[in-house]
Amino acid sequence: MILIITFGLILIASFGLYLVSSKQIPKTLKSKWAILAKHPKRIRVIAFIFILIALSCLSHYFGNSIAIVALCLFSTPIIFGLILSINDLKPKSKT
Repeated sequence: MILIITFGLILIASFGLYLVSSKQIPKTLKSKWAILAKHPKRIRVIAFIFILIALSCLSHYFGNSIAIVALCLFSTPIIFGLILSINDLKPKSKT
């Protein structure tokens, strides 16, 4: 159960940080997530708090010495999947 909570927290934090990144804010203002782009500092703080909560959950599950490594290993496929699902990966036409 702790790993599922950690997965969700990392996913929400990564998605929030993506939406309020400096290059993404103009696109976010036009989407249904516009309220997040109006308060980017708050969203970043909340996202980092979620990451710290996920780190504490992993520390509880795996122990203090391996928690940061577990966070890195656990978040890498989540972030990679998020990047693949959000970005357009269509090849550019040669015209």
